[in-house]
Amino acid sequence: MPTKREPTMRKIRQMLRLARDGVSAREIGRTLGVARSTIRDNLKRASTAGLAWPLAGDLTDAVLEQRLFAHAGLRRGFRRRRIGPRWRVS
Repeated sequence: MPTKREPTMRKIRQMLRLARDGVSAREIGRTLGVARSTIRDNLKRASTAGLAWPLAGDLTDAVLEQRLFAHAGLRRGFRRRRIGPRWRVS
């Protein structure tokens, strides 16, 4: 089973730049070696976070990652319950 690899912040910066230049998601994917669905997902995340190319000069990779992926995998209003072991009582 292939491992899930997150794109690097460098690739995300390139995605934003290429998208601003009018390059299609398919061509960006070919250029960067990333699936089109990943390109579309990351561009949607950037749009939601209010990020567009050119990015602010003081925007570090850590801050960019936080703004793009802070809520990844969490549903609003969802709390995980920890289920304990079911001990057999005899």
